Amino acid sequence: MKKVIGFVVTTIETIITVVLIALVILLAFQRFSNNGSFFGYRIYTVASDSMIPIYTVGDTLLIKDIDAREIEVGDALTYQGTSGSMKGKIITHQVVGIEEVDGEYQFHTKGTANQIEDPIVYEHQVFGKVIRKFAILSILGRITTNMSTLLMFITIPIAVLIAIEIIKVYKSKDDEDDDEEENNDELLKEKEIDDDGTSDEEEIIEEESSTEEETIE
Repeated sequence: MKKVIGFVVTTIETIITVVLIALVILLAFQRFSNNGSFFGYRIYTVASDSMIPIYTVGDTLLIKDIDAREIEVGDALTYQGTSGSMKGKIITHQVVGIEEVDGEYQFHTKGTANQIEDPIVYEHQVFGKVIRKFAILSILGRITTNMSTLLMFITIPIAVLIAIEIIKVYKSKDDEDDDEEENNDELLKEKEIDDDGTSDEEEIIEEESSTEEETIE
């Protein structure tokens, strides 16, 4: 039974640790993606419903740097907004039209759930296009989009890990006490055996002595 409980506790501890590490890596990669690509790739988490039903809030997307000439109508384009309510934000919307003006590409984009197109997206604003949606990471992505959920998701697992470590310490102490008690019992038994042995030897010696006395008489 102890082995089963130990296995379950170890499994829970491993799962929590792996999830927390994955969450930290995801957050770090997203932070890094805001400042540059990693070998031509970025990771972003969808923060609005503008691309429903293609992407929903929390979906984690892999973005690849791409030459403007390779972008096609229908691609999901990730870019940095520079005007209006989109200024400074990272946007991922679908390309609905492409123009080339004075040798520079300009893109018409729109969220699939929006009625109005975005302001014109210029070539220099583009980060890349979506090439993949991560299913498993999207579960974690849904956590990172809500601060209260994120704090709860981090706090509770850490509290569980601390509780497990405390239980391990107490269990280890109990095991040491049990081992010490067993050792004391064994020493006590050995002493009793030694005492019994000594008594038997004394009885034998006494019997031999009395026999010798009778022989002398």
